[in-house]
Parts: sequence; structure tokens; C-alpha cells
Amino acid sequence: MERYTGKSPYFSIVTPNHNSGDGLARCINSLRDNQASYEHIIIDDCSTDDGFLWAERQAQQQMEQQSSMSTLPGEAPDIPGRLVLRRNPHNMGPGGTRNHGLSLVSGRYVLFCDADDHFAPGALDILQARIEAFDSPEAVVFRYCLQGPKGDHDSLAFCQQAEERPLARAFRDFMHDTIVSSPWGKAIRADLACSLSFPDLPVSQDGLYNLDLFGRAERVLYLPEVLYYFDKRSDGSLTRKPFSNQELDKFHRSWRVFAEHYREHFAATHGMALLEIRGLRFVGVSFIMRQAINKTADDSRVRKVVLDQVRQASWSSLRQLSLKEQALLMSYAVSPALSRQLVRRSQYAS
Repeated sequence: MERYTGKSPYFSIVTPNHNSGDGLARCINSLRDNQASYEHIIIDDCSTDDGFLWAERQAQQQMEQQSSMSTLPGEAPDIPGRLVLRRNPHNMGPGGTRNHGLSLVSGRYVLFCDADDHFAPGALDILQARIEAFDSPEAVVFRYCLQGPKGDHDSLAFCQQAEERPLARAFRDFMHDTIVSSPWGKAIRADLACSLSFPDLPVSQDGLYNLDLFGRAERVLYLPEVLYYFDKRSDGSLTRKPFSNQELDKFHRSWRVFAEHYREHFAATHGMALLEIRGLRFVGVSFIMRQAINKTADDSRVRKVVLDQVRQASWSSLRQLSLKEQALLMSYAVSPALSRQLVRRSQYAS
């Protein structure tokens, strides 16, 4: 049953914030040209910069604006974009912070937005029109623009026009990484979004959240529009941290939890091939790229993890990868140094 009532905002945008600086202001301001009603729930995870202080000043100004408006007794004025700000009592990481935000949701649909990213102009209005035209699907997926140091790149198009696809198709697209595994890039009906939670893992909590999401969303709407800007201009790489053995252990642990959850809850319905394909991409291709882009020298532990994942996969699963992905895995098996050179010269290094 939906939680939404006529007095609730249409959208709840959940943003975890940790030392995002001026990016948080851009994130907040990117929503203000929409006519759709929304609440922007921002949870600060023990920041030490001034970005959240700016947001608190904005919220205070909003409260003063509300109090100065003329309203009927007992009724609050209609402010289309309300800021809801909270601070974590201690550092909880992105997963726990998003769970904190989900506990405050009062809107009909939930979107996630990282504090250093932002929405396209009118994104909420486009989403509301599409949602109403397709009779409130459980989830809506849309495209994004990656902003990197070498320019902007739009994600691949799902479709030429808005269309609804069934659970099995959306689940397959998620496992193939056609649907981005990040929390953002989708609008989720609040009754479903708030019934799920991000696990207590140091990295890749979003993968498990989305696995359950697309395992349960019976109706998924695909949109052709680019509605989100994923800003990596200050990074210049896939991750800010060197891919040390400690980082390897974090990502590999998250993958093992993901794989076990899949086997327990989804293998009987969807089979094992999808898990093999995702493992080749998440453990194989992703680990090679992280090692290469961060200029980490070849490490026997990384090599063992990657090659073990490749050996466990069937030939038919390997053939489901793109030619570039196949070439990267093959070159790594022969020469890790060669594979690193290929990655550093590719678009992924941008």
C-alpha cells in the first residue's frame, strides 16, 4: 500500500553529505526550477567543511519565509521544495546515512542524489509527467551524464521513447549493468524504496539494495531522457582511493555477500548465468581497471581473485561480455602490465 497522501510532497530526494563543499549547494539549487512538489532530505555524515552549514542557513531562511506567509489556521504554507536536514550522531558511511534518510521519507517517490552531483533542469517535472502517464510504476530508470575531466559523456540510451518493461527484463538489465548500480538514476515508489535498506558493508551497499529492488519491482518504466549529472571532474578516476589490499578485501567481501544473496533469493528464478556475467564485470573487469587507473603495481592477490572469477565462469557467460571486456580479461591473464596500459589509454581513464 502506498504511503502517499495528497498533502505529501510528490518526491523525496535523499542525499548523504560528507565534506561535499560547494557541490551540495549546486545539488540543492538544481531542484529549484521544478513545479513538482518535493522534499530534499540531506543527512550530514560528520562533515568538517562548511557545505552543510550553508544548507542549514538556507533551511532557516525557508522557515522564516514560511512563517511570514499568510495561511489558514492549522495549515502550513505550500512550499514546493522543502529542505529536511539532519546530522548523524556518528560517522555511518553512505549506506547507513541513506537508511537514515529513508526513515524520514514522506513523499510518493524516492530519488537518491549524491551531494556532489545534480539533476538536469526540470527533471522532477519530467518524471512526474511520465509516472502519471504510465499509472505509477514501482520504479523508473533514466539516463545520466558522466562529467569527467576530459568532457561529458551521456550514458547509453535505454529506448527511443518511454516504455514499460516487465520484472524479468529489468532484473536482467540490472545484472548486466545496463541499469546503473548506483543508488541514483532511478525513481522508486516510496512503499517499495522504504521497505528496503542498505546493508552494513564498507563499499558497494548500493548493489545489494538494487538487487532487491529489481527483484521485486514488477513494473519498471524506462525513459530516454538524461536527467542526472554524475560529476567525476575532481576525481579523474573510478575511485579516489588506491586499490590496496585493504580496498581489495572490502570490494571482494561485498561481492561475496552479493553473490550469496543472489544464490539464496534469486538463482531459482533467474538462474546462475546472470551472476556469472556480473561477477566477470564486477570482480574481473572492475578490479583490473581500479588497479590500473590508480597506478597500483601488479599484486598477486588481485591477480588470483580476478583469475579465479574468470575460471568459475562458463564460456557462454564470457561471450556475453563486450569485445573490449573480453580483450581486457584475456590480456590480463597473459600480461597484467599490458592490460594496465590498455586501460590507461582508454576512455575509462578520463
